[in-house]
Amino acid sequence: MKPPRERGWRVTVVAIVLALVEVVTLVAGCLSRPRAAVIPLHVGWTFSPVSDTVTIRVTSPAGTTGRQVLARSRLAVSERVGGHTGRWSASGGTIRVPVPAGRRTSLLVRLTGPQPLTRTLKVTTPPPLRVVSSGASSSRWLVYTSGPLRPGPAQLLCGTDKVSIVAPTQVAIAETAKACPDRLRLTGRDGEHLVVPVTIPARSTAKIPAVSVARLYCFARSAGRAIYITIDDGWTPSAQVLALMHQTYLPITAFLISGAAREHLSYWKEFVTAGGMIGDHTVSHPDLTKISRGQATAQWGQARTLLGRWLGQTPAVGRPPYGAFNHAAEVAAARGGLTVLAGWSASMSGDRVQTWNGKPLSPGEIVLLHWDPGLGRQLTALLAAIRAEHLNPAPLTPASFDGIAPQRHSLDGD
Repeated sequence: MKPPRERGWRVTVVAIVLALVEVVTLVAGCLSRPRAAVIPLHVGWTFSPVSDTVTIRVTSPAGTTGRQVLARSRLAVSERVGGHTGRWSASGGTIRVPVPAGRRTSLLVRLTGPQPLTRTLKVTTPPPLRVVSSGASSSRWLVYTSGPLRPGPAQLLCGTDKVSIVAPTQVAIAETAKACPDRLRLTGRDGEHLVVPVTIPARSTAKIPAVSVARLYCFARSAGRAIYITIDDGWTPSAQVLALMHQTYLPITAFLISGAAREHLSYWKEFVTAGGMIGDHTVSHPDLTKISRGQATAQWGQARTLLGRWLGQTPAVGRPPYGAFNHAAEVAAARGGLTVLAGWSASMSGDRVQTWNGKPLSPGEIVLLHWDPGLGRQLTALLAAIRAEHLNPAPLTPASFDGIAPQRHSLDGD
């Protein structure tokens, strides 16, 4: 029989071992417990052109758990422009940040809380709505905008001049006998508002003034890095071109032979509705330098009258077939009711742009294409070249030639 002291010592050792086992088991149990699951978080943004603000939202598909995480978080956004830094913060997962329209902005987004998050957003915002051109046409004052419009409240300028949207990017103001300044209020399709000071001439002076000679120009105004897309003849309408116009509100001028227009009237009516401009390319496409002045006058005047009757746009700008012109052809154009003739400084050779001087496209150039089977492909290539030079397609109107010198001969020497 062992003495009591030895038995007591053994009991103590056993108790210590059991206690250690319990502690190890407890620690192992704690360490083996699963960690809190990571909640999926998504960062997105939307732009409001009405207020020029970007709304940044952090969201989670994790239901109640995700909402709890965001409710205990704080969202902060910072932007550095030049030497200035803008900072905004708000509780939860939503914040609104002012940004400039028409540029690319880098925003640093930080979410602090139970599950921190850092993202950098590259936000590209569309340019603001603006007026790109205006002028008289068929006893109306037309205003052309850089983006599509939506109908707004009825307007009367000068108390009597009715305002109507005649195409996605065109506003017509019906002139009366009274001339006055006023403010035209427009609403973009995305909700953006634009207020434009305009002066509506009296009907007697707003009509396109008669000229004795319709001069020919191969270049137009370069303001705003404008470039002008023109397409000749009209025998082969292109559904692809019409789709591009509907999607991007691309301003295109079609110089139509009246015979070609008559064969495809439904297409050209839709072209006008999409914002296209109609130019005069004569009745039957003759070389005007090889016929009499009276015959040339009839070619211009009859085509102009027919196109106006069929399509609701009476052309003020014409283009001589083959680019062939002389003084007699310019006089005939004026007698036929035209104000100005448009040549070109660039054209498409296959899918390549060919300029008059062999250099890249520059502001003020007038580009020639034709309504041929390959037009859709050529126009796509042209738009890529236009974007590469940061140019802005603009409608071709008589006002496009203000301040520009006319040509004495065509650029190719004809």
